[in-house]
Amino acid sequence: MLRTVSTLLFALLLLAAGVHVTRASDPALPPLPSLNDPASDVQIPGKFIWADLFTSDLEAERRFYATLFGWEWRWISQHPEHPYGMFYNDEIAVAGIAHRDAPEQGADYARWVHYISTPDVSEAAERAVDRGGRILLPRRSIANRGDFAVLADPEHVPFGVMHSSSGDPADFRVGFGEWLWVGLASRDATAAAKFYESLVGYRVHEPADGFDVLEFVLAAGGHSRAGIGQLREGSDSKPTWLGFVRVEKLEAILEKVRAAGGEVLYDPENDGNNGDLAIIADPFGAPVGLMRWIYDDEDSAEQEPKS
Repeated sequence: MLRTVSTLLFALLLLAAGVHVTRASDPALPPLPSLNDPASDVQIPGKFIWADLFTSDLEAERRFYATLFGWEWRWISQHPEHPYGMFYNDEIAVAGIAHRDAPEQGADYARWVHYISTPDVSEAAERAVDRGGRILLPRRSIANRGDFAVLADPEHVPFGVMHSSSGDPADFRVGFGEWLWVGLASRDATAAAKFYESLVGYRVHEPADGFDVLEFVLAAGGHSRAGIGQLREGSDSKPTWLGFVRVEKLEAILEKVRAAGGEVLYDPENDGNNGDLAIIADPFGAPVGLMRWIYDDEDSAEQEPKS
């Protein structure tokens, strides 16, 4: 996995993600379904367990992602002041979309926020502030969902923390159309690793020799959860978290991106790398990673002679 992670961060470091971050207001929140049904007592601190897309045009974004990944849409609230819906992939909830006005009047806005499991959201928020971060959305407690907050690290990169009242989704093999990995590009990878280590108790590992782009791997619960890469000196890229969705046929997805009004920011085949990942932007500028990933036994099965 480390070689793929290194390649992933290489692509991530090429991304100039000029996305605005706004301090959240205090809107009413719609009722939210639980992350697990039936509920469990599984808690995996440090695991990325949810993703929300905040956008100024919810309808356009839900059409784009449904077209791209075949995600099924379900409305949670159609209240005009706080509409919210969720995407499902083969009956597994993968993401939510909430309306958020653009920072500048008349502009388009979209931003993915990925949430890290933590035992205590308030404590995590306090630690973030003590270590140079800030609170964008203070802790909220929602029936069935649990506690969550949206924070920013010292480089102003937004991320969420969550304590699910129904337990965390268990570790399992990621299917096509589900989140496979997250990576952070940072101007100071060492400082970023210390920040997130102290925030949720990650074990920080240095990659094996030969992975000169990937600086650190964040591990928790016996698994690698995220990677941190160092932005090159003088780079115009902004520090950002980037989530990657597992796809089966990369080029077919990229064709859908272009046809649906998105933009391909990084396509390794155009660079002669013949790689298995790409970075796109949706029609409102939110970046998303795509990765073609084959598990070892799947790879073996593909190579077996067919009768």
